[in-house]
Amino acid sequence: MILLRRCQHLRLRPWVRLCSAELIHKDGFIEKLRHSFEEDVRSNLVVPTYKRAMLYPDEIAVKDINGEYTYFQLYLVAKRLAIQISNICGSASLSNVAYLCSSNALWIAIQWSCWISGQVAVPLECGQPIEQLRRQATGCKAKLLIATPEFEEMAHEISLGLQSATIVLNHSFVPSAESVSSTSMYVKQLVSTQGDLLTESTLPSDFYAGAPAMLVHTPNAVNKPKPVLLSHRNIDAHVRCLIDSWRLSPSDCLLPILSMNRMNAAVGAVLNVGGTVILQQKFDGHNAWSALLGINSPTKQRVTLFLAMPIVYKRLIAEYDKMFAKDSRMVDYILNHCRQRIRLMATAYALLPDSVFQRWRQITGQNIYEYYGMVETGLVLGHPLDEQMSASNNAATTPPSTPTQTSAASQSSNPGKMDYRPGTLGAPLKGVTARLISSKGTELITCKNELGGNVDHGLIQSDMDLGSDTPLSQTVIGELQIAKSDLVSSSLGGGISGRQINPEAIGCKMEETPDGFVKTGDICAYQNGNFYFLSKISDVFTVGGYKVYGSEIKKVLISHPSINDVAVLGIPNKVWGHRLGVICIVSPDADIDLDAIKTYCYRHLPAHKCPTVFKTLISK
Repeated sequence: MILLRRCQHLRLRPWVRLCSAELIHKDGFIEKLRHSFEEDVRSNLVVPTYKRAMLYPDEIAVKDINGEYTYFQLYLVAKRLAIQISNICGSASLSNVAYLCSSNALWIAIQWSCWISGQVAVPLECGQPIEQLRRQATGCKAKLLIATPEFEEMAHEISLGLQSATIVLNHSFVPSAESVSSTSMYVKQLVSTQGDLLTESTLPSDFYAGAPAMLVHTPNAVNKPKPVLLSHRNIDAHVRCLIDSWRLSPSDCLLPILSMNRMNAAVGAVLNVGGTVILQQKFDGHNAWSALLGINSPTKQRVTLFLAMPIVYKRLIAEYDKMFAKDSRMVDYILNHCRQRIRLMATAYALLPDSVFQRWRQITGQNIYEYYGMVETGLVLGHPLDEQMSASNNAATTPPSTPTQTSAASQSSNPGKMDYRPGTLGAPLKGVTARLISSKGTELITCKNELGGNVDHGLIQSDMDLGSDTPLSQTVIGELQIAKSDLVSSSLGGGISGRQINPEAIGCKMEETPDGFVKTGDICAYQNGNFYFLSKISDVFTVGGYKVYGSEIKKVLISHPSINDVAVLGIPNKVWGHRLGVICIVSPDADIDLDAIKTYCYRHLPAHKCPTVFKTLISK
């Protein structure tokens, strides 16, 4: 009794409570926290990824060049950084916080810290010229600039013009996993309110239900990238769409090799379910193959999902031919490993040459599934993962047919899965409604996927305007439009952060129709339950009375091993309507000249689609 009184006098009750917490496993707290999040979701609130990280405290969230980091490590880093951000910007002030960071764990920690503090995260693309980065930071009036050490000098230079504060963050800011693994440390981050367990010192879920989350600049405009404002509800919709479509689970491991701005939804989806993300700071063919094959990785960190740009697949094929193609044992191992272990290999945001698709399927036994999306919408067209897709991946690698060679009967039961062809974008993913509109404004086809699973493909209108010089049988062609919902970002002209955007940037927004659809500016075809990308509206040219899609020319040229990217230009001509020109980005060591490019074009394209003006640029 005397001892207890002395303990009370010394105010040791908190220590007694924490010591007793060690006797209780974290699972009990995690289940209570999960119940609270489920109640928020049922109440139509938004639970950001950083909160869900507390459901998987000891699991590996991210593996990068510097090491492995658990969910709880990243959460604590983000929370500590959020305190510094709030001291500068004010808590829940929705200030724009710009940051410069390459693809590593700190990128995610910085994003989470902005959300914990109640700010808008503005990730800047590190590879861009400093003048462009300065314009982007100035345009959004960034109140704070965060950078990792390699970008410290650049960040200070940008912040001088803005007169904004700067924070430099490095990996030493991350506590060791051992130092934060105790149950008592975990319990310190929680608080009980009215029987519910909540994350301590964070904003409530109702704040995120209507608040902006990210301001991302799209890379499709060189001189003036388009700013896109994504709300927390937008991001949550993008994430939930992928969780359902890819059937994600804690056993999944994602290797994404593309811009963090473009893959933030895919990364967020994997982290929402407790999976692992492998981030590579700079593309290297050897390191990418090592990660794909799970070399020196424990079973749980072996890749099950691979998402990359077409140029990455092209470079991986070149690395394969150099390192593995002559070793029959490695050839068999790679084929068997990729078939048995990897659930999905996919690409988006760029054209995939047929030659790359075919060669990759020979190497891995896997199809490269193409998805359609934009920064504003996330991925909206694609291929849900199921058992039949796995069967397709493991099937014999027979050359796919063209869209006109596949019968409707072969696609009706499960469109686009068992007989997958390159260029197939699939159908709307969960929560997406897509339609094609003719040049006269007629609705040609509308497809809805409200709850996931079966897609309502609607009816093809009989009075359709195909808009093509060579219409395909049972095919409609028109402008793709996506229904405006939580998947589509708000315009910059209004809303809670509209006041913070430079008026010059507000003009860049998606055009909306009176009935709630947004115009993508892309021409697509629809056939047998699948969409196919044809071209951007701005890249459709008239040459001697023929309608030519610039993307068709680009797709042919980027199939050349030495050409990395292509820009197609329509040069006005009084006689022909347009003359076609191309600018080809070639590898520094490429053995190719303009005559070779011309010959390649005439070998693979009809005469009226062949460019007449050629120029090459050497890639860095």
